[in-house]
Amino acid sequence: MNKILFCGLLILANSLSAQYSFSVKSYNEIDLESKETISSNSVNQIFNISLKDNYLIHNVLDDLGNIDDSQFYKIIDQENKEGLLWLSCESGVSGNVYKYLISLNESSESQLFYFNDGKLYHLEGKFTACKTYLQ
Repeated sequence: MNKILFCGLLILANSLSAQYSFSVKSYNEIDLESKETISSNSVNQIFNISLKDNYLIHNVLDDLGNIDDSQFYKIIDQENKEGLLWLSCESGVSGNVYKYLISLNESSESQLFYFNDGKLYHLEGKFTACKTYLQ
């Protein structure tokens, strides 16, 4: 019984300190009914997410890979349901709240989605787990 409790606490602690980085190459607008791609836009962006610190950092890069714009968002709500991590992030500039969804797969292939005005966007690119501050 103690081993089960310890394993449960270990899993919970690991999920709370999870950190992710997404290098996004395109925004694909997805039709919610048909689940087909409506439009696609090429971008060069990086999203860094720290659930432990409750921050999402969004960097927009120029054609040379230099940071053109950068913004911090405070994660004000997070919910993990069946391998889906739902985030509500408040902009430090506008105060608006934005919704993100991370699909967490066992194969370490995760995906990032963004909701805006009733539309779903798949932010396509490469995922990597960030290393924690103290390792």
